[in-house]
Amino acid sequence: PSSSIMKYEWRNSSSLDVDPLLGLHMIIVALRSGVSIPRALDAVGSVLPGGYGIWLCNVSNALLLGDSWHEAWSETYVHNLKPEQNKKSSKYAKNDEIDSSTILANWLSMALYESWCRGSSPVPVLSALSEHYEQTMANVARQETSRLSVRLLLPVGLCFLPAFMCIGIFPTVASFMH
Repeated sequence: PSSSIMKYEWRNSSSLDVDPLLGLHMIIVALRSGVSIPRALDAVGSVLPGGYGIWLCNVSNALLLGDSWHEAWSETYVHNLKPEQNKKSSKYAKNDEIDSSTILANWLSMALYESWCRGSSPVPVLSALSEHYEQTMANVARQETSRLSVRLLLPVGLCFLPAFMCIGIFPTVASFMH
């Protein structure tokens, strides 16, 4: 398939969940290229898949039409961030309520506020936020890896210990007895 078809399929897929870090990096790239905050929000919002970026376009339009920062980021424009889809139940059900679009909206509304009101560059704040998120996710991955190794140790030990005894220890003890 051609790359334009793949882009079209990615943008129109409702089964994808967008990593908030991807959206954040896309906005950083747009802002580094020199575009304004509303244009960066609109550009990134227009390419996110499955309707995830519609709220970014809504916020951008509200800012361009003269709404205040708090009005533009209110629930009027940022409501229904994620398109309706079948939610998978998991043991982390309490985390299902907060999706990636909500996380990205919270990050952007806080991180871009000073830049919008004071005219300072938003890139250092967004870059620091990105690094903090990456470090947090690395720590979470390490913790989950540790938990998994502990959970696997007992069953694996219970399987290998009898085999080790039968193949290694018992024959050695039996050979010493003869």
